[in-house]
Amino acid sequence: MPATNSDIPTVQSIRPPSGPMLWLGGSTLLWLLYALVFTQATGEGAGQALIDAGANVLPLTLLAAVTHIMVKGQVMPRSVPVQAAAHAALAIVFATTWYALVLVLLAFVGGLAGHGWRVSGFSGPAFTWQVFQGLVLYATVAATTYAIRGGREAATVTIVSAAPMERYLTRSGDEMVPISVRDIVSITGAQDYAEVVTLTGRHLVRMSLAEFERRLDPARFLRVHRSTIIAFDHLARAEPAGGGRMLAHMSNGDQVPVSRSGAQVLRSLVV
Repeated sequence: MPATNSDIPTVQSIRPPSGPMLWLGGSTLLWLLYALVFTQATGEGAGQALIDAGANVLPLTLLAAVTHIMVKGQVMPRSVPVQAAAHAALAIVFATTWYALVLVLLAFVGGLAGHGWRVSGFSGPAFTWQVFQGLVLYATVAATTYAIRGGREAATVTIVSAAPMERYLTRSGDEMVPISVRDIVSITGAQDYAEVVTLTGRHLVRMSLAEFERRLDPARFLRVHRSTIIAFDHLARAEPAGGGRMLAHMSNGDQVPVSRSGAQVLRSLVV
């Protein structure tokens, strides 16, 4: 019997508002908060505090926009380990660049006010606080980018068959690409996401490993590790790896570590 719409479960993402208004509102709020802090901490007048706050927030806004574009286009489509390394590097670049731009703008403001053009770095706790702010603000920008894009834009999944799952669609940019479950070699989970390895490549999906395990045919897919599922059809061989563990060699050349409990599952299939 053909499947009806009610027979086909879907995974949908709810995306929060995005666009220039979001960045403008956030920047304005941050500008006012900085001005308030400056008036309380340094005793500056409201006008000077707003100017100094602008010297901090203007480069921050520009950096946030550039970071949003980079994270969305260059970081989010990558594997989880690559994303983690990229975020660590970008956080340092973000904090360093923001610090340098703030110093230049403050020197420019001082020159306009008749205090002379002099770039003077922060020292002591002020320097530590500025760098800490940069790292925290980078994390905020990156998290906002993920939230706006519903996690990973390339990872939105729509299931197109009832359990056990036989195929699904994954989004790659503006395109939707069909994936046949028979082509899956292995699946590695990372919290609410999973990296799926197929015969033709790899892609990320916004679906947990537990959900995959529930939806896949247990006769064809084996949970061999707390973070890994392999396709029995694409298992070339398995060899002991010491300590009761094993190493699974897959048909695409990948080597997948098998835990003790996973090794017991494989041994139970020996006849």
